[in-house]
Amino acid sequence: MDTPKKNPHVTEHLANERTFLAWIRTAIAVMTLGVAINRFALFLMEIHQVLPEVRHLANRHVEKLGIGLVILGIVMLVGATWHYLHVGRTIEDETYRPANKVMVGTAILIIVVGGSALTWLF
Repeated sequence: MDTPKKNPHVTEHLANERTFLAWIRTAIAVMTLGVAINRFALFLMEIHQVLPEVRHLANRHVEKLGIGLVILGIVMLVGATWHYLHVGRTIEDETYRPANKVMVGTAILIIVVGGSALTWLF
């Protein structure tokens, strides 16, 4: 009887899959937020038509923010898929190295965007 060869990297592949699924959930959340912001922008424009005195609420650029978030979610999903496949290959080849520069760069980018959003809110 031939028993199937056991893959010594099963736990690494499972961790890679969990990370990929987390990126999928994040991309879906970003796209959902973009759709919600876009729909809320339409609501603000409609209420501006009915009640012209609430002009300060109608910000026409909010709609573009919603579209941008949907695009960002799609880009995140494409990047996550590429990363999942790349990490899977490097695990099998036993050449995996963590992407420290990418992680630090992403964290810095999020800090800059978050700080910009915070100053925009005040």
